[in-house]
Amino acid sequence: MKMVQMLPKRQRLRNKQGLMEFQVRKAEPADVRGIMRIMEQAGKCHIHPEWFVADDEAYVRAHLEQKGFSVVAEASDGEIAGFFIIKYPDKDDNLGTYLGFDDRQLSQVAVMDSAAVDTAFRGNGLQGRMLEAAENLLDPDRFVYLMCTVHPENRFSRYNM
Repeated sequence: MKMVQMLPKRQRLRNKQGLMEFQVRKAEPADVRGIMRIMEQAGKCHIHPEWFVADDEAYVRAHLEQKGFSVVAEASDGEIAGFFIIKYPDKDDNLGTYLGFDDRQLSQVAVMDSAAVDTAFRGNGLQGRMLEAAENLLDPDRFVYLMCTVHPENRFSRYNM
């Protein structure tokens, strides 16, 4: 009988350069389960629970098409490794109000709202890659101001944004 050593999933996904392979794409309704799994994981972070505010499934679904869109990083085995939610804000929850934007400017704001990466896939630059994909999906004629909030001690998000 031939013995086969199974490597952990994370190691099996590495390519010849030692990097994991991912497809970054616009999220679909079938991705909500994976997004919610990561959302729950990020919301339960015991080290820095104040760094992340988890949303519910209704919010995630609304931000697939209607109130914005979402981007996911999908590992080569089909597992959702991370997500980034982009919000088209209403006037009453628009970060541009803090900067004194007028109505025209407020209509040009997109909020880079919520991002998280599964702990098993961190260290692969996914937040930055998802941000770049989201920026490329936004209409540059409509959205001039891309805004976000980041906890001041969250150096990972600060350096990726």
